[in-house]
Amino acid sequence: MVLGVLGVLLLVGFAAGCGLVSDQTKQEAKKVEAKGQQVKQEVKKKVEAGREDLNQKVDDLQKKVEDSKEDLAKKLDDVQKDVNDLEKKVDELLKKVGAQEQQDQKK
Repeated sequence: MVLGVLGVLLLVGFAAGCGLVSDQTKQEAKKVEAKGQQVKQEVKKKVEAGREDLNQKVDDLQKKVEDSKEDLAKKLDDVQKDVNDLEKKVDELLKKVGAQEQQDQKK
């Protein structure tokens, strides 16, 4: 009978010990899960901040490209005007040369 009681006490003690370990394991698992959620949120915030920064940089680059396009278009217009002016001057000079040749031929 003493052995039976001792066995039951040993079994109850063992079961209680396993229960404590199990509760501790559950608590540790909850702590790890909470830490994981915290890390996940921090990473999400950093990713979002990085995304916003990247979007801002892309917007800035697009604006610079548009500004450069407009500047280039203005310069191209100016060059085209210069070419047109030069063509007019060349035409005028050719007319003068032609008129001078005609006068030289008459003499």
